[in-house]
Parts: sequence; structure tokens; C-alpha cells
Amino acid sequence: MKKCNVYLIILAIPFVISLNIDFALAAEEVSSIICANGVVNIMDMDYTVRDICGEPKSKSENQWVYNFGPTKPVYTVIFKKGLVERILKEEGGS
Repeated sequence: MKKCNVYLIILAIPFVISLNIDFALAAEEVSSIICANGVVNIMDMDYTVRDICGEPKSKSENQWVYNFGPTKPVYTVIFKKGLVERILKEEGGS
């Protein structure tokens, strides 16, 4: 009986890990965002992003999240030293 319990735990670990990997791959990397006041591109300054897209829905030290509504993608802008380093796009905003 104890062998069976250990066996089930070992099987559950890869399943959980694969779920985390699939979730991480859900975002697509893009090179720009089209906002109401223009286009944001890789290497733009953080203040330029704010001027073009407005205040983000949420913000951490080096990540800003823009959610433009339920029918639009959610964009995560990742900064390095004040410059846009990456832009990630996920379908289905709120």
C-alpha cells in the first residue's frame, strides 16, 4: 500500500510541472503595441510608453501591464534600465 502512495506522488509531480510550463508559454512575444496615441516599440523609453499608452493597469519595478478590455489582448511591457526590453501579448483581457 505504501508503494502505491509513493508511486502516485511521483506521477503527480511531472503533471504539475507540465501545467506550469504550458501556462508560461501562453504569452506571445511581440515587437510593438498599438495604443490610442501611437505605437510603442522595443527600446522605447518608459516615459514614452506612458505618453503613448497611458498609465498601466498594474505596475511593478520593471513590468507594466496594459489591459485594454475583454476583446483586446493584455500586454506586459518589460523594462531594463528604463528601456522596453520585451513585450508579451496574451489574449483575453478583462
